[in-house]
Amino acid sequence: MIIAFKVDVDGVLLACSALKKHHDAELVFAKNRRELEQKLSFSGTDDRLMYLGFTPVGDTGRLVLEILGKRPAKMSRTDTGPVQYIDLVLRHSKANPAELVRLIISCNGSMEHLYTAKTKVARRYYNYMRDVTRAWQRMCMFARPVFINGVLTVEIKSSHDVADIFCRWLAKKNPDVPVAVISGNDAWVGNGELVGLDHFTNMAAAFVKSLCVSSSSKDEEVDDIDGLWDVFYDSQMIKSRRNRHLAKKMQPKSSAGLSKMAKSDRYKVERGISNCTLDIFDDTECEVDT
Repeated sequence: MIIAFKVDVDGVLLACSALKKHHDAELVFAKNRRELEQKLSFSGTDDRLMYLGFTPVGDTGRLVLEILGKRPAKMSRTDTGPVQYIDLVLRHSKANPAELVRLIISCNGSMEHLYTAKTKVARRYYNYMRDVTRAWQRMCMFARPVFINGVLTVEIKSSHDVADIFCRWLAKKNPDVPVAVISGNDAWVGNGELVGLDHFTNMAAAFVKSLCVSSSSKDEEVDDIDGLWDVFYDSQMIKSRRNRHLAKKMQPKSSAGLSKMAKSDRYKVERGISNCTLDIFDDTECEVDT
């Protein structure tokens, strides 16, 4: 028997439930029916198939209780719930959904085994969950969206599938404007009702880019603001209070590519702060007056 499941939370939970009844079944996963059919056509198997997760599931909470039991009272408050845990792990670039299913089955109804990381596999997948969490949280800290034709737009690069999470966060923080997060060939739009779209929708990046055509004057304005911030930042820096270790921790190297400002700040962390005084502001003001 082959258990074919969709790569999402419901698909993983349903596959776990089915694998408990059919221990010798082979696991096959896909993001959609088309991808699944391609995988099955290459394998050329004649085994009986069980399709799971490709139609909506009514009660996810019931599946969690059936497979992992109740959440222990002493679990750390900083850890996510089981549903979010599975969702975050599946977003990791190195996650194997079939291996995740077998890991959950190995817990034998004890949810805490996913978090205590007593085995090598459990430790690796717990780190996957934390990696994905850190990835979108760094975007919240260091990515710098800009207004382009009335749309708060940002283009991100991440090895993990976190564009929609970041877009939801950005839309929540800016409920009065439409937001767009572009990642590769895909784009997510939040508060879309403000521009005649669904509230939260996924579309081709090329379409969003065609709506967000930046003029050269706007680009120059952004560069001027970045330069002004650099002058202020450098002028207020107190050398005797510089904590290089803390600066590297708060401005990690992995965040340098998220925005121009993040790249500039990381350069300051690695190379130090340039000599600067508030006199530069006076000189700039004089030049403007003349």
